[in-house]
Amino acid sequence: MSPRLLVLDFEFAMDVIFNSIYARACMGAGLAVLTGLRAFIPIAFLALYSRLEFASAPILDGTPFAFVEKLWFIILLFALAGIEIVIDKIPAFAHTRDQVMEPIKIILGGLVFAAAMAPGGWIAMTASGILGLVIAGLADRARRTMTPADGTDRGAHLLISIYQDLAVLIGTLVFVLMPLIGALLAFFLFLLTYRLQQRRKRKHKGLRILKG
Repeated sequence: MSPRLLVLDFEFAMDVIFNSIYARACMGAGLAVLTGLRAFIPIAFLALYSRLEFASAPILDGTPFAFVEKLWFIILLFALAGIEIVIDKIPAFAHTRDQVMEPIKIILGGLVFAAAMAPGGWIAMTASGILGLVIAGLADRARRTMTPADGTDRGAHLLISIYQDLAVLIGTLVFVLMPLIGALLAFFLFLLTYRLQQRRKRKHKGLRILKG
């Protein structure tokens, strides 16, 4: 094989890994998972990266999500993300916060996945948007299952919250630089959800046996 063909094959492989519809699907899935942890950070950074045309971020000009790249909208998203981060550090608001934020996270999970797939057309946006709703909802449920209740020590609550902040901040960057990793996180989420359901079933079965 000639050097020119090798170069073309390498460029094609890189395009599939970083700029194809498959790469954007993996990125969107990963960002939808992170939306289950923090509602506004993933969509805020996707909007910023798209505006800057950074790495594998989708180009949203000419798509229904072109408004996401507007500077005022990006500033609004980051302001909301900052408020969410602060409120999450207050244990007393945990129950109310979760009730309010659950539908917001689900909606934004669908939005961020659909935005990542926007260059692929309406069919891709619609399908990914629906899948994003499901992924974000599962991620939020898994987070609440593994997060201690309201009575948790404030120091532990704060530490868990900071870990989640870091995971989302790092994840939003990693998924834009290496989109395929997002699919691995989504797969891990479904596996985790399955394991949690199985544990809950065993627990309920054990309780029924004890009552019997």
